[in-house]
Amino acid sequence: MAQVFPKFSRRRVSTERRVRRRVEPALGVRLLTLQPRVEPLELLEFEYRIQRVELDDVERVEVSVMWYTEGKGTTDIGVHYFESLSQDEVRRLLHCNARTVATTLPGGPLSYEGRLLKIRWCVRLRLYLKDGREFTAEHPFHVGHVDPAANHDGVVSHDG
Repeated sequence: MAQVFPKFSRRRVSTERRVRRRVEPALGVRLLTLQPRVEPLELLEFEYRIQRVELDDVERVEVSVMWYTEGKGTTDIGVHYFESLSQDEVRRLLHCNARTVATTLPGGPLSYEGRLLKIRWCVRLRLYLKDGREFTAEHPFHVGHVDPAANHDGVVSHDG
């Protein structure tokens, strides 16, 4: 068995610089409901937080509740809730534990698990830094009842 070791630069880098380079922002999103499934027209409550980032480094923060399609063809996206935080709101967010949001979901589309097409819902948190980097956290959830064992994609079976 061969062992491969990484090549390190012989140039010394200060400890502070090494530690600073490794630290990346931490983003978290958590649903406040006990189930990862919410019925249409019900209230969705979630909280989010951002840690390990300096206010001066933040360009903007966006929070959205959205659905998107996966599968054959082009990807469709629908945004139900969207919020872009002001600099004052970002300052409060960075100094508190978490921010809570509540929104009533629309009547559709429902989550869908077909073979050719899937409809996914999620809460998405995006952090844009002034240096051009972008960090994203997503928390998926289902709208309506999804039966992954069902035969979807338009195939109908008839008895008798």
